[in-house]
Amino acid sequence: GWITKPIGNISSDNVPLPPVDMILAADVICKPSDSVAVSKTIYDVLKPGGEAIIISANAKHRFGVDIFEHECELVGLKVKITDVAELCDGKLLPQTAASIDPCGIRQTSGFVDGMSLTMFRITKPC
Repeated sequence: GWITKPIGNISSDNVPLPPVDMILAADVICKPSDSVAVSKTIYDVLKPGGEAIIISANAKHRFGVDIFEHECELVGLKVKITDVAELCDGKLLPQTAASIDPCGIRQTSGFVDGMSLTMFRITKPC
């Protein structure tokens, strides 16, 4: 396991690890302070030119998501936002309880019908 410090990525043995090219994460924001912590962690751990892809439910279901873009920008990250419903010709997410669920998203923990998901593509400038 690892924890992050302002100096970057640190192993559980307190050994510095090199920055990474890519970060993939989902459902890591549940309150406003998580947006602050996640944005700082991405900045500390990501290589310049690297990318992070973060998927989260909207602010109706996950508090603090509404400030995540701003928190990323405050630390110097660039953010592109995509509504996950727009992916896969709109077939990725069931929109009602009667909708077909082709990807099995109803089986994931925490998903409720009608939930919208946002994909944040975050880059750290060189």
